[in-house]
Amino acid sequence: MWYVLNFILGAIFGSFLNVILFRSVEGLKINDPPRSFCLNCKVSIKWYDNIPILSYILLGGKCRNCKTKIPIRYFLVELLIAFSFTFHSLLFAKFECILLNIFIFSTVVVAYVDFKIMMIPDFSWWLLWIVSVLDLFRDTRFWYLRFVSLFIVLSIFLILKKIYVEGLGEGDIYLITPIAFILNLPLSIYHLLLSSILALIFSLVNKKKIVPFGPFISISGYVLYVFMLKYF
Repeated sequence: MWYVLNFILGAIFGSFLNVILFRSVEGLKINDPPRSFCLNCKVSIKWYDNIPILSYILLGGKCRNCKTKIPIRYFLVELLIAFSFTFHSLLFAKFECILLNIFIFSTVVVAYVDFKIMMIPDFSWWLLWIVSVLDLFRDTRFWYLRFVSLFIVLSIFLILKKIYVEGLGEGDIYLITPIAFILNLPLSIYHLLLSSILALIFSLVNKKKIVPFGPFISISGYVLYVFMLKYF
């Protein structure tokens, strides 16, 4: 039952996440307009056409009103979050599952929005601070090292920010600090290295001088957190 509940909740949060992703990129308020609408005909979507995962399948991926194809991204995001929540519930205890659910939600927001418009929404790193505080209750061992971890990573980032003025944004600093607190030493150092290596590889492959760093910080942070919960 717990697994089924997580799948359903994941689909619901995935649907809400789609709203956040679209409106963040388009510069719209999350609650204005209050209802979702077709991007082509602008008609408000009825509740029965807005059921996560199921409605997309029943409608054949098209708007009921104008028959325009609905971007498959909406369907894939709902599936991604639904399966992620289910994965967490299968492998981890309930409290850890909740922490990971919040983490993956934040990760997808950062990865998508930063890639699209080179901006990290404030609430995404606030969610990670919530995870970091709750994680203190999960594991009280070496809690003081979390502050050392945060200080070391933050210091490194501020030095890099000073050297490469345009290389790092403030959002990257706000994002990596709660993750450094969550992962603790030495994983926070590995996280910094992994994020940098992935960003460098992406830059070389795509031949881009300016690369959003947020997606690599958040994705590598999530992967290492899963690793930490499973094996530490």
